[in-house]
Amino acid sequence: MNHSRLALLLGASVAVSPLAMDAYLPAFPEIARTFGIPNHQVGMSVSIYLLGLALGHLIGGPLSDRYGRQRVMLGGLGMFVAGSLLLGFSASFDALLGWRFLQALGGGFCVVSVPAIARDHTSGAEGARLFSLIALVTFVAPATAPTIGTGILHLTSWPGIFFFLALYAATIAVLLRVTLFRSYPHQPGHCAPLHTLVTNYLHVLRHGTAMRLLGIQALVFSVMMVYITHGSFILQDWYGLSKPVFSAIMAGTVGAMAAFNISNRWLLRRWSPAIILRAAVLLQAAALLYLVAVVHTSPRLALFLPGLILALGSFGAGVPNTFSLFLEFFREMAATAAALMGALRFSIAGTISGLSSQVVGGSLSMVVLMMAGCSLTALFLAWNTPHAVARSGEQPS
Repeated sequence: MNHSRLALLLGASVAVSPLAMDAYLPAFPEIARTFGIPNHQVGMSVSIYLLGLALGHLIGGPLSDRYGRQRVMLGGLGMFVAGSLLLGFSASFDALLGWRFLQALGGGFCVVSVPAIARDHTSGAEGARLFSLIALVTFVAPATAPTIGTGILHLTSWPGIFFFLALYAATIAVLLRVTLFRSYPHQPGHCAPLHTLVTNYLHVLRHGTAMRLLGIQALVFSVMMVYITHGSFILQDWYGLSKPVFSAIMAGTVGAMAAFNISNRWLLRRWSPAIILRAAVLLQAAALLYLVAVVHTSPRLALFLPGLILALGSFGAGVPNTFSLFLEFFREMAATAAALMGALRFSIAGTISGLSSQVVGGSLSMVVLMMAGCSLTALFLAWNTPHAVARSGEQPS
């Protein structure tokens, strides 16, 4: 399978997760009314999803290395389908959170194998370009997800969004089975002792440069998750925008990510992934400092949106390079390394977004300050990353 087809299929598989995260965002007010809870409390379902994804990565990664990509990905998609269907029949908000966790667990099993499959096929700068191409395909999901959710709400009620997610995941499972996995090695993986599932994690955790990269990605991702948790509040409640306009702005931010992603593929011809990563984090931090100034002086939408789109768009250039650099250190245990990165990224982001749900209290200023704090900490870690990668002697050619 050539890189374009592989990226399309893997991107569609990864898109299961952002679709599950973004498609129901326009339905927050309806879900809140259904269960008689405040609008911002629905944001807890985002945090629960992130924690479920983290656990799904942590369990699914070693299983993928040991028992093969096919079993883990298809099993995860089956769990995702079951969780999505049960979400549509939730009788209470507590039940919704429980089924949301099951959905996320299956999503984690599916998503964690994708970077490992990509690493099975490529390495070095070529791997970074493949990750960029996968990310570019993946960006279609969050760009269109709120619009899909809004369209479904016009036709039916919010459970219809989760039924759509079940149908999408089932379709991806069929496509994987009849295309990629038709000829993919069954790979009963590494028949090493079971205790290596733990020792491999310890091996990754002891790698200082890898942990630096993991911290950068977790914090940059937290910026995105804090925004997603409060995006409905910011744009629909604070600025009073309609659902279609909210969906259009969400699509615009993802369009900016795609533009940065395309630029990243061009920049990789001239600079290393580590240098581009540092520049992307620096740009995000600058955009968020601008947003802090806007919110505390003149929080008009016309001034707020450019900074928001720039802050989120730079995510598109940072993440593919972080993934490529991180996995280059662990070629023989790619899924386990990807699992740890995903688990810590989602658990850190889930904790931060959950904390933000408790402390924001309807304050736009607090949302932006939490985003800026995450980005500035990421910049502190990223500043010396090119030298750290070079010292490790593992920088891709």
